[in-house]
Amino acid sequence: MWLIDTAMGAFRFGNRRADDQSAFEHWRKAGAMFMVQWRDGVFDNLLAQMQAGDPVFAYEHGRGVVAIGRVCSPKTVTESTGPTALHPRAGTPIMSLPVDWDTSVTRTTKQVWEVTNLGGSVLKSAKLSFLPMAMDMLQEAHDRHRFDPDANEAAAVKRIASSPAYTTKMRAQLGQARVGQGRFRTAVLARESRCRVTGTMQARYLVASHIKPWAVCTGDEHLDGANGLMLAPHVDHLFDTGLISFEDNGDLVLAPSLDPQILQAWHIDASANVGRFASDQSRYLAYHRQFVLGQPRVRQQRNLVGDAPAGAAAIYDLLSAGAGQ
Repeated sequence: MWLIDTAMGAFRFGNRRADDQSAFEHWRKAGAMFMVQWRDGVFDNLLAQMQAGDPVFAYEHGRGVVAIGRVCSPKTVTESTGPTALHPRAGTPIMSLPVDWDTSVTRTTKQVWEVTNLGGSVLKSAKLSFLPMAMDMLQEAHDRHRFDPDANEAAAVKRIASSPAYTTKMRAQLGQARVGQGRFRTAVLARESRCRVTGTMQARYLVASHIKPWAVCTGDEHLDGANGLMLAPHVDHLFDTGLISFEDNGDLVLAPSLDPQILQAWHIDASANVGRFASDQSRYLAYHRQFVLGQPRVRQQRNLVGDAPAGAAAIYDLLSAGAGQ
């Protein structure tokens, strides 16, 4: 979890229009975070530690925490040289990293300074004193998006369409993939209230995973609740990559390439029976066993929590899942 200052001191260097008084507005429009590389390599180590999906809180002097973001996948750090819209001095190296920003939940400067001292480096790992506020913000964002999933999907599509982190082809694919994901999750939860493998029942810890992959679905299959399972994130990874599947009677099926030590480490019983599936689920499972199980399949650009809503809500679910393991 990261906290980054928009460095208004550097931003205000030089003359700016009266309506250009927020560095973060440039960040939001660009779908990225920016840093001025004042000293050679000063941020290289921190940038190397940041991973795709990491939550980032953007703080702006005089405004407070103005957004929650998620480092985009693939993680791509680029460098350009000023003068730019973010820094007017020629020759100043500007580092940028694509971030999916969500501005629905914020905190004022006063609220932030009541719980933590933000002095020091522009980019830092969030202090322990800030974590309770961070989790409260993520929970609030989670609740907002949970109650309005369609609005969240529209916002996600808009962010994807405007983000320079993706090629034109990727934007089209990701935009199409986002549409309806909230409804799909709701439809799956109505049928599958727990992870059949781990028994976990808390929905916020679970991924709504397509049985027949979204990319090959036709018609109503994309949103059909029978075409989904609620799975713990690590089980979803095995299922989505074809390392495990299920017989109609609930028997766990393993791909020959699955390392038994993985099952052992994740406390998954190779001989488990997870309960019989309904007939409308069985046709999707038949496809999964025939065309996904045991087939080399790289997980493409994919929401880190499966088909849950994107943005800060996804970050909250991801952190919650990690804390529960």
